[in-house]
Amino acid sequence: MAAGEPELLLVEDDSNDVAVALRAFRRHALAERVRVFRDGAELVEYLLGQDRCRTAPKAILLDLKMPRMDGRDALREIRAHAETRHIPVVIVSSSSRECDVRECYALGANSFVVKQLTPWSPGEYLVNAARYWLDMNEVAS
Repeated sequence: MAAGEPELLLVEDDSNDVAVALRAFRRHALAERVRVFRDGAELVEYLLGQDRCRTAPKAILLDLKMPRMDGRDALREIRAHAETRHIPVVIVSSSSRECDVRECYALGANSFVVKQLTPWSPGEYLVNAARYWLDMNEVAS
C-alpha cells in the first residue's frame, strides 16, 4: 500500500454512523487506515476516476441505503470493472431482511453485516469486520 492511501473505505451517508465508526476505529488505532465517502457515487469516482493508478483498498464497508447512488448500484459498478471487481465489499446495513442479504450476495458482496446499536461498545462490530479484512484475510498476489 502506498503511503497515505487508505486500506479501508467506509461508505456511509449518516453523519452519526460515521462519527461512531471513526471513534471506534480511533480506539483501535485503525483511523489512519480508513477513508470515508458519503455515497456510492463518491466511491465509484474515487475507484474508477482519473487517478486509477492508486493501490486498491483491502476492503470496502458499504452502506446499503444512501442518496445519489445506493450500495446496490455501487456494488454493481464495482463488480462491472476488472480493476475493482476483486476488492472485497462488506455490505453494512440496518436491514436484516433475507431478500436484502440474498440480493447483495447475488450482486457480488463478500459479506453482509447488520448495524448493531450497542451502547457499551459502539462501532465495535465495524472494528471486527475491519480487522478481519485488514489483518487476517490473505489475498493472492
